Amino acid sequence: MKKIFLLLLFSFSFIDVFALTYGGCDYSVVSRMKSMVTNINLSYDYKIVDNEALFSVTINNLTDEMYFYDTVTNKYYYYRDSNNGEITINNYKVNSGTYKFYSNLDACHGISLGNKYYTFPKYNKYYAHELCSDISNYSLCQKWLDVNYSEEEFKKMVLEYKNQIEEPDEEAVVNIEKTITDKIIEIYINYYYYFLGAIILICSVIIIINNRKNKFKL
Repeated sequence: MKKIFLLLLFSFSFIDVFALTYGGCDYSVVSRMKSMVTNINLSYDYKIVDNEALFSVTINNLTDEMYFYDTVTNKYYYYRDSNNGEITINNYKVNSGTYKFYSNLDACHGISLGNKYYTFPKYNKYYAHELCSDISNYSLCQKWLDVNYSEEEFKKMVLEYKNQIEEPDEEAVVNIEKTITDKIIEIYINYYYYFLGAIILICSVIIIINNRKNKFKL
């Protein structure tokens, strides 16, 4: 009997908590709408204006049963603002934000259905700098990079990098010269007997020819 009483008490408590949380909205409706929010898709695009990246987000699969709030624009967006469930929000300058979705049904109006998050990469304001024109692979010249250097600091680091790649390393040059010398010595050692034999053969031929010439004159 005690177990039955506790079970009933738990059931009524659950009902009370649900009622306080969702009011007169049926839990199955809320569950269904939350599943619909998971099907919301976000896609991104950008354009560069005055050396600044402006991002846009396109939200797809929005229905008239929901609306959402953008934490960056501080605006609410409804299905009536969309084109068959698609809304594009332009000119984001920040790097991240949140879309908070809510129920638009009368019995469930304002109930939270979940969030969608968006994040954009940091645009490198020095990407199109003239110093980067011939060193596009250099790390500080990449398009998407979080750069906090002043322009003077940026110029200094880029010029230092250019000097490094334009001026050969003296030690490397010495090593190359040593390598060539070592190769010559190695070839000489490995083929010493062949060189010596060739020299002896050539000298012998010359001596024989000279001796024959002298005999002919006599």
